[in-house]
Amino acid sequence: MTESATIQSLLAIEALGLTVAAGSKGLDGPVLWAHSCELSDPWMWLGPNELLMTVGLGIPKRAAEQVSFLQCLARAGLAGLAIGEDLLSPPISQKMLEAADALDFPILMIPHRIPFVAVSRTVAAANSSTQTQQILTLNRLYRILVEQSDDASTFLSRLEGVFNVCMAVIDADTGAPILHGSLDIENHDGGDGVRTWSVPSTHPAVLHISEGSAFMLDAFTALHLRHAIAVAVDRVIVARLGRINRGTQIMASVLMGQPIRMVDNTTAVELGMEPSDWLALAMPTCDDDDLQLVLAQAGIAQLSALSDGNMLAVVNADDVKAACGLLLGSAQRIGVSAPFRDLHGIAAACKSAQWALGSIREGQRGIAYHADVELSLLPRSAAEARNIVTRVLGSIHTENDDDSVLLATLRCYLENDRNWSTTSDALGIHRQTLGYRLKRIETETGRSLKSTRDLSELWIACSATAYL
Repeated sequence: MTESATIQSLLAIEALGLTVAAGSKGLDGPVLWAHSCELSDPWMWLGPNELLMTVGLGIPKRAAEQVSFLQCLARAGLAGLAIGEDLLSPPISQKMLEAADALDFPILMIPHRIPFVAVSRTVAAANSSTQTQQILTLNRLYRILVEQSDDASTFLSRLEGVFNVCMAVIDADTGAPILHGSLDIENHDGGDGVRTWSVPSTHPAVLHISEGSAFMLDAFTALHLRHAIAVAVDRVIVARLGRINRGTQIMASVLMGQPIRMVDNTTAVELGMEPSDWLALAMPTCDDDDLQLVLAQAGIAQLSALSDGNMLAVVNADDVKAACGLLLGSAQRIGVSAPFRDLHGIAAACKSAQWALGSIREGQRGIAYHADVELSLLPRSAAEARNIVTRVLGSIHTENDDDSVLLATLRCYLENDRNWSTTSDALGIHRQTLGYRLKRIETETGRSLKSTRDLSELWIACSATAYL
């Protein structure tokens, strides 16, 4: 970068009449811009190496608050604080002056006769060559943005070369990387060298920058950088959502029993599904859980769909451990199928994943593998489920409206631990009507609702109907 104005060079200009009140050891720092601000949090509006000019309206009155105010300015990397001698500022406490000396943060006084704009113009004139360099840098920034592809695999690394910094862009909700740079956020010690900005993208994202000691981004350049990265983030998210939607279309088609087309196999390969073992995952999800995007952000290939409050996802066998680790925090319970190898096995695998999920009690947290559920009370295949339902429930599991009412009544009765009041309230019927229906259920199934053995069979059969 071209040499910039410094606090020392401004002090050398007698016409400005600036004097040093504290922080005399920090006079050699560069001053890229000088700006006035009377807000109570000027560090939110000015950036590194910029001089804050104020008549003091935003400076706190209490000594401790003045010290905190100064520390915030120093942490933001400002070049210094210049206070106008206009009798509007509260008295500057000795503690604030001592803090400035300790931080090597210059506090200057501007004579009443000197307008702030004179200081700003002096800094601008001194930095004219720096501003030219800044324009060239921004030109390179936007050229890289124009050349960015949807995967953006090299986008941040190219920007790092332009600005001589290390960067990372992560998902603000999940912490997963969106754009990969050389900054390792997970293993970084979180020192003062890393600055954090929100990214004004449609999808919430955070930019982390580790700046070298030789160069710090000024607020103007940082603003352009954040907006350029926002465009890149939105492009990446749109591309990933597009891949998710393509996978969802395949899953929905297969689960609905539609014929598998050659193009479906081709699309699965394009989406990253390898010609080796796949596994299906089943997990409960809420409307605001974007579990599909969580996998996509981590670079895990998937065919996924939402079905009856569950997310069903098919992933490569090598990605199962990573996928479960990412999803378990939100899903709490995950069922994993046995391995299979192509689209023809998806429907059965999703069923087995759901059966494994059913072996984990609600409220518990964990992962259940279909092959490891040694004593499952649920059927292990659709044929086994159909056999149990037919043998135990008989005629009450049909398309007949009366019989479907009986099945719904039985399920509600068992789910409410055979409590008549709770069951009748849940169904919106009178207790006498409930008694009539329960008597019919006993007659149709040939099983007694007072027998522990019969109740167990009825419960297993009701559970099995969900997998037909």
